[in-house]
Amino acid sequence: MIMATTNDFFLKVIETGLNDSDSNVRAAAMRACEGRDIPLEFIEKRLDDSNWYVRVAALKACEGKDVPLEFIEKGLNDVDWDVREAAMSVCRKNHIKIPVSRTFTPPKLVYKKCVSDVIVVAEIPQTAHIRGAKGMKSRASEAIIVDIRGDVQGEKVGISKYDLKTIYRVGDHIVIDDFDFSNQECAAGFHFFCTLKEAKKY
Repeated sequence: MIMATTNDFFLKVIETGLNDSDSNVRAAAMRACEGRDIPLEFIEKRLDDSNWYVRVAALKACEGKDVPLEFIEKGLNDVDWDVREAAMSVCRKNHIKIPVSRTFTPPKLVYKKCVSDVIVVAEIPQTAHIRGAKGMKSRASEAIIVDIRGDVQGEKVGISKYDLKTIYRVGDHIVIDDFDFSNQECAAGFHFFCTLKEAKKY
């Protein structure tokens, strides 16, 4: 007669909880997996859960584990910012460079209106994270300033309308260390529009 191990019993209980119709039970079951050796399919299934809280718990269960990069990329591209933040936490704790996460691909040149209607023209590097969409104000984690259209008292600079301290010059490589991965329009990042017309309008 083969006796079931404690771990077998634990996994059976967890599997039952992960398949419960109540999202709170699924989340609790997933949280119980943190720091434990569990089958990766337990985590993978819950990364597609309909409830964001369960998806966050699934990503937290990835911390310290050798999980496929696809698990983390799925979290980084989730519609919910809490899930994306949990995926970034996995990257930090597992010492993985955060893969590029973009909500859309910007055009070669993007535009930003500054003080005195100066327009800063920039390129967004392939390595930059992006939030937003075409036709609306968007944000990037990096930008390279390629042109300044207009001037401030004869000097070719762009001065941020928002903090009146940030100054842009041609050749600057802007890196936003505290880039916000949420979908909030006015969160941390290099703000831009995809067309000159939109930048001038707003």
